[in-house]
Amino acid sequence: MAEEKKGATIFDFIGGVTDKKKEWSKWSETDQKKFAPFIVNRWLSMRMEFTELVNEFQTYTIGLLRPQETYRLYYEFLPASKGFAKYIKGKSEDKYEKDLVAQIAEHYQVSKSEATDYLDLLDKTQCERILSMYGYSDGEKKKLLKGIK
Repeated sequence: MAEEKKGATIFDFIGGVTDKKKEWSKWSETDQKKFAPFIVNRWLSMRMEFTELVNEFQTYTIGLLRPQETYRLYYEFLPASKGFAKYIKGKSEDKYEKDLVAQIAEHYQVSKSEATDYLDLLDKTQCERILSMYGYSDGEKKKLLKGIK
């Protein structure tokens, strides 16, 4: 049974321009099509020693240069070094209970996104008062207000 070779991942491309230094022509045509400059920029910028360089190159790598040229730019400029890039996640969207966000949005007649911003400003007492106005029991309020100071 022939073993099927898997395509390149973002980590393969990052390795190809940093520690493994693999030339563009060595990638298969399928892998070359998978190369995404935006994603590579994002991952490279996670390494502190590359942040400023990637920021400068980003102007050119997104839109102006073809993927092949972007790869070559990083291949030539980045040192041959292995490093660890801790991925920085975005903010968690589930900061507050969904029902609480919905109730605050209804109370102030705003979107749920704005209601989340309101909750950042409101304290626990103010939230309890609003929930009481809508007939929530003490147990329900306690559950909804978990995590609010």
